[in-house]
Amino acid sequence: MGHQGISSSQVIWTERGGICLSQHALIRVQQRGVDREVLDCLLAYGHHEPDHKGCQIVTFDGKAFEKLAKFEPKKIAAKASAVKNLYAIVDSSGVLVTAGHRFRPVRRDLRPSGRRAEQGGRSTLFEKAPEHLS
Repeated sequence: MGHQGISSSQVIWTERGGICLSQHALIRVQQRGVDREVLDCLLAYGHHEPDHKGCQIVTFDGKAFEKLAKFEPKKIAAKASAVKNLYAIVDSSGVLVTAGHRFRPVRRDLRPSGRRAEQGGRSTLFEKAPEHLS
């Protein structure tokens, strides 16, 4: 049931089961005061979006809060609503890489170039071909 390479000291247990954490995530969750029940709800109901680097960014959105209100006790749903800015990064094998509280919006366009499609696809590095290539 566990992930290979993850020792039992890196699994936290909740009512739903275990959450596998990297050593970094274990430290950050403790340092940042992330509630385990809320983290469990984030991973279960949150919006998962690829970060284009092999991981998933998990955040709360409107649908997540609707599901929380429907399926979780009011006490847990209220705790989650109090930390709407919680996020988690999960790798491709399901291991939590890190978690924390956002203070800036999550950047949705994470293409390696960082350029938006509406900015045009041509680089402006060279306005014309260098002389030696003409």
